[in-house]
Amino acid sequence: MEIGPMKLTRRTLIKAGASAVAFPTIISRSWAQDAKQLHVGVYNSALGKLIQKEVIPKFEAEFKCRVFTIEGATLSNIAALRATRDTPRFSMMMMDDVGIPQAKQEGLIDKLDTGKIPNLEKVYKRYLFEEGYGVGFSISSAAMFINPQVTKPLESYEQIFDAKYRKQILLNTPKNTQSVLMLIVATALTTGKPLQEAQYLVDSGWDKLAALKPNVLTIYDSEAQVLQVAQGQATIGGIEYSKAIYPHTAKGMPIDMTFPKEGAFTGINSMTLVKNAPEPELACALINRILEPSVAKMLSEQTLSAPSVGGIDFKPETAKFLAYPDTKATDLGLFTPDWKFIVPRRGPWLERYNQVFTS
Repeated sequence: MEIGPMKLTRRTLIKAGASAVAFPTIISRSWAQDAKQLHVGVYNSALGKLIQKEVIPKFEAEFKCRVFTIEGATLSNIAALRATRDTPRFSMMMMDDVGIPQAKQEGLIDKLDTGKIPNLEKVYKRYLFEEGYGVGFSISSAAMFINPQVTKPLESYEQIFDAKYRKQILLNTPKNTQSVLMLIVATALTTGKPLQEAQYLVDSGWDKLAALKPNVLTIYDSEAQVLQVAQGQATIGGIEYSKAIYPHTAKGMPIDMTFPKEGAFTGINSMTLVKNAPEPELACALINRILEPSVAKMLSEQTLSAPSVGGIDFKPETAKFLAYPDTKATDLGLFTPDWKFIVPRRGPWLERYNQVFTS
């Protein structure tokens, strides 16, 4: 997932308090003049648009409110909270799990109230973050991807360093969170430690990461470029989120995820309650609605990302793409990186990462 700017979507701009920062909004449906207003941040992605189209209109009708949305990625949504800290406008904000420790540390978000969000009880514990300050709701796996018609599934990440793959590998841009995951993989291969332990030892992984350079065809920064593997222009790609791969697989394109024995990672779209939210009750109700099993199932079927709540049954044609239920995520060796540890160090790591592949 690339951390990028917010996107202007439709008609109206609002001013974010005294800071005079303009944020894009969307007005959903007709509403009464005295209806309560709920301002929320959603993803500038297919998932965000799905929530705007399928979830929010029904929510507005039931709760007799009007919902304004901004579209953004994790850091831009956090920036929106900073800009409106003194004049709170937003009540619920979506951000990836990577952003929750930072938002909590800065006092931008509040603890989720299980009494007001009863569906939190259905969420797998691994998807509750920072002692309940954030909850995941759409989960992707993150690993390598291949063209299964020409390449066998990878047994180990070590294989991508083989000289036979010279100039055949697509490597994700350092601008994306996934680049840090490749550094963790290189460290795990160097130290012999599991991925969970290797994330704390990355100073040992730089030489191994540099050894991958001869095999890199290009560093890609667009999800559309993953299709180079399907088209035979590259052999292996990654590390990438399954939500960027499986929609193409489902359409019959020769591209698929592959999960080496060392394990893989999670990419988690999450929700938070904004500190001093103007409409905390409505915000909690919207979070609860998105965690409702019927809504979670719809979102998963449309995006091919797993839900965070248990007890949902999927048809085989959908289930095969999902790291679900929780036992399957365990079987795939998925783990969530310690972003609280990683984020403060990410800047220097990515600067060195750039040096490795541009020098």
